[in-house]
Amino acid sequence: MEIDYVAIGKRIQKFRRKLKMSQERLAEQINVSVPHMSNIENGKTKFSIQVLIKLAGALDTTPDRLLLDQLKDSNQAHDRIEEEICHELSDCTLEHKVLIEEMVRNTKKLLKKYDSRR
Repeated sequence: MEIDYVAIGKRIQKFRRKLKMSQERLAEQINVSVPHMSNIENGKTKFSIQVLIKLAGALDTTPDRLLLDQLKDSNQAHDRIEEEICHELSDCTLEHKVLIEEMVRNTKKLLKKYDSRR
């Protein structure tokens, strides 16, 4: 299986930006040079499992979330998406979870309606 370092780099960048963290700060946290961090985000260099684990820790995520697109098996992808949704909901209040549930239900209805018109 070929590893898509460009896609992984884009996900790393997405998580970093979500945390409003500079590339320099992330490089410092995982103990790599800024040019190396830039090359990781641009998919220009391979990196070790140790760096992946450090990145996941610094970005408050898990290595498998950074590798998400590497899952080709649809069952694995479904399981991973459900796990990610649960992770995102874990720190929500009950009130927020109720609102999100309603949004999901309504979005699902709209998607079914959209699919039936295609």
